[in-house]
Amino acid sequence: MDTCFSKVELSRKIKDAGYDDAFINVSHAPSKSFMAGDICFQTLPNGIDIHCANITENVDGYSCSQLSPGISINVLLHGRVCFALEHQRYEIEAYEQPALFINVMNDQQVFTRFFNQQQAVKKISLSVSKAWLLARCSNAVDRQDIEQIFGASNSVFQWPCEASLLTLVHDLYQKTVDETLCYQWEVEQIALQFFCQSFRLLTSTVTQQSRVESSTCCMNDACAAIDHDFEAKIESLLYESLSLSQLASRLGASVSTLQRYFKSRHQLTLKEYMRNQILEHARRRLIFEGKSIGEVAYLAGYNHVSNFSSAFKKYFSITPVEMQNRYRDIKNLK
Repeated sequence: MDTCFSKVELSRKIKDAGYDDAFINVSHAPSKSFMAGDICFQTLPNGIDIHCANITENVDGYSCSQLSPGISINVLLHGRVCFALEHQRYEIEAYEQPALFINVMNDQQVFTRFFNQQQAVKKISLSVSKAWLLARCSNAVDRQDIEQIFGASNSVFQWPCEASLLTLVHDLYQKTVDETLCYQWEVEQIALQFFCQSFRLLTSTVTQQSRVESSTCCMNDACAAIDHDFEAKIESLLYESLSLSQLASRLGASVSTLQRYFKSRHQLTLKEYMRNQILEHARRRLIFEGKSIGEVAYLAGYNHVSNFSSAFKKYFSITPVEMQNRYRDIKNLK
């Protein structure tokens, strides 16, 4: 029989798995019907974290947490998952065949998982830190491959799940959720096999992508350099009061080039993109750094807290006070 989880029970389970900063927000959550099914978190002695889920999401909502640099290898066996890394949202489906996808966190990032009412999800994830990967490099070439992966322009990579991998996934899933007659080293062995095959696929994909980008760069060096640098350069300019022409001058491009780029890449104007980035930083300060709303509003460049609160609610559909209170409730769970 499926286990039912309230929001509080799921929060405790997530915290017990080591995600101390987990924050859950739902539209409504009756005491025992937030989520139903089986959820398993396990850290193997070799340092690999495993997460298995076979659940039905019973309400709309989301959870968010801050993740350290690392990679997460996921196989969605059935259903649909929606998530975001920082401000970039992704949606993976596996109704016709299982999907393999790998998330790469190149620095501390806010991970948001969206829940949808009546959505069934069956998946398994293996996660390791960047430090774990580097500690297992035997030479400079291996370390260079790792750094290339974390320096890639993509954060999420997706492929169909091949038959050889799928066999390992089903075996690993069964041994992880079924604790009877299961030796720990069997799970470790299968997890490492699955990890190695998936990681080779990731390395190959990133290498090919890097070659394509390098070739493009050779054909149009200046344009490609600007494209890959816009977002990084803008981070340092977010809190300066600059006009569009001043921004264009600082970024080394024309106003029209900037507007076309951000409209094409993010479906936003440059100013809209910058405003959203400032609000994303504000959210992180509110829920992860414990700053007051007044401090966060000031750091975000707002002269009045009321204006900041209005902009925050328009973007996140929740006020800064509500977000802090709900996050504080989760942090105070014992």
